[in-house]
Amino acid sequence: MRILPAGSCDTHMHVFGPEEAYPLSPLRNYTPNPVGWTQYRAVMNALGIDRAVLVQPSVYGTDNRLLLETLALAPDRLRGVVVVEPSIADGEIAALDRAGIRGVRINRRNPGGLTLQDMAELAGRIAPFGWHIQLQAIFLEDAQLASLVARSPIPVVLDHIGFLSPDVQPEGEPFAGMLRLLEAGNLWIKLSAPYHLSRITSGADAYSDLHGHIEKLLRCRPDRLLWATDWPHTELYDHMPGDTDPALLLTLSETDEEIQHQIFVRNPARLYGFS
Repeated sequence: MRILPAGSCDTHMHVFGPEEAYPLSPLRNYTPNPVGWTQYRAVMNALGIDRAVLVQPSVYGTDNRLLLETLALAPDRLRGVVVVEPSIADGEIAALDRAGIRGVRINRRNPGGLTLQDMAELAGRIAPFGWHIQLQAIFLEDAQLASLVARSPIPVVLDHIGFLSPDVQPEGEPFAGMLRLLEAGNLWIKLSAPYHLSRITSGADAYSDLHGHIEKLLRCRPDRLLWATDWPHTELYDHMPGDTDPALLLTLSETDEEIQHQIFVRNPARLYGFS
């Protein structure tokens, strides 16, 4: 029995290969275990995931080889988000687009990522391809990010609820500022990786200190929300979640079927270009 609706998409997962074939960046702040498409397919089968988005992890810098090789294994089911140099040639962007790439990642949390200045430059370069910027940052702690999102000529997808602290109240500022950006339509938010945010990471109430925020997001713009596993749950050492833990659905399984279909199926199909 599948857990997710037919056509569901996991919008954020990673693959890692053997270090001798895929060297890790010396700037990295974690060292992953090699896990790839074969292991992830078991997760897809267990949850009922039909499509997925491969996200370039920080440990590989701009070496997107493993991501692209994995995309080629299931091009009808997979899309990708890469990290590239701002100087990338237009022909290279076009080739990546044909391979299934749909966005560029700006990671401000892990060492060695692109800068916010790169974000502005790359947005213009990738706009003709219908791509987006994927941003990983502690969103509400950097005042300039809201302005960058508001001015961006392309959609901005915010990783992991913007690393929202549960101390931020669902009512009032600064969370209301995030809601205003979401309402304006250029910001998309991934409901994912609650174990990086919540202070309640186990038991029946796991991640419940984020539920009030998620309720507000659902009321605001469900057509701008995405869901993801963040598999294989990098940078966790003490409380690795089970891949099928229902708490990782972040109350979405309790919403009505129309909202579930929108978040799990229609929204990612639109953003990542699944037919």
